[in-house]
Amino acid sequence: MRRIGVITSGGDCGGLNAVIKGVAREAFALGIESVVIPHGYAGLYNLINLDQVVFLNAERVSKIEASLAGSEAGHSRVKISKIADPHKYERIKDGLKKFGIDALVISGGDDTGSVVVDLSSQGIPCVHVPKTMDLDLQSYSVGGDSAINRIAVFGRDLKTTGMSHNRILVIEVFGRYVGHTAFRGGVGAEADAILIPEVPVDFDILYEHMKTTFFARIERSDVKAGTYIIIVAEGIKNVSGDMLYDESIPPDAFGHKKLAGAGKYVRQQLEKRL
Repeated sequence: MRRIGVITSGGDCGGLNAVIKGVAREAFALGIESVVIPHGYAGLYNLINLDQVVFLNAERVSKIEASLAGSEAGHSRVKISKIADPHKYERIKDGLKKFGIDALVISGGDDTGSVVVDLSSQGIPCVHVPKTMDLDLQSYSVGGDSAINRIAVFGRDLKTTGMSHNRILVIEVFGRYVGHTAFRGGVGAEADAILIPEVPVDFDILYEHMKTTFFARIERSDVKAGTYIIIVAEGIKNVSGDMLYDESIPPDAFGHKKLAGAGKYVRQQLEKRL
C-alpha cells in the first residue's frame, strides 16, 4: 500500500481534525502517503472530476488545528447507496485509480459505517473511524468528549441565569435514541434532573421533585434565589413507551426523524401541573 485517502462524513464535531492529523502522521511513519478526499462521500463520488488532490504532507498537516471543531476535509450529507447512478462504484474506483489511492480511512457515524460496508463489499479497502456525538456506536467515539464537555459547561453557565430570575430551565440536547451524552453531560453540569430514552419519564414524579427542590433552595437562600436545571435527551419516552418529539418537523436528508421538541414537551407537561 502506497497511498490512502482520508474522508470525513456526516455532521461535523470536535476531534475530526485530530483524526486527520493522526491518520496522516501514522501513515507517514509507515511510509504511506495520505491525501484528502474533500466533502465526504460527494467528494468520493466526484473524485474522478478533480484535477488534483491535497497531500497531507508535514507542512500541510502542521496547518491543521486539532483542537478546533469541524473538519479541514469538509463534509456532505450524501449516502452512496442513494445515488441513482448504476455505475457509481465503477466511477468511484476510477477516481481512486486516477490518483493512485489504495485504501480509504473514513470517519463518520452509523450512516457512514453502512457506506463503509457497501464500499468494502465492492472491493474497496476501508477503515472506519467511529465519529458520533451521540455515542451510539461504541463506548468511545470521536466527538463524544467534546459534546459532553460542552453540555456540562453550558449547563453550569445557565445556573446563574436561572438563579438571577428564579427560573426552572429545560435544556434539550441531542443523542438520537440513546442518552449517553445527556447523562454524562448532565452529571458534569450538576443538573437536578436528567431525562434519557433508556428511562421512561414519569412527569408526576419529576414535577414533585422539581417543586420540592426549587422552593427549598429559594427558602434557604439569603437573597431568595433558586433554580432547577433539567437536561432532556431528544429521544425521551413517556411511561407508555411513546417517543416524545415534534411530529410537525420534517425528516432530514436521509429520511431520519428529527427528534426535536422533547424539551418543549417537558416544559408543557410541567406547566400543566403548576
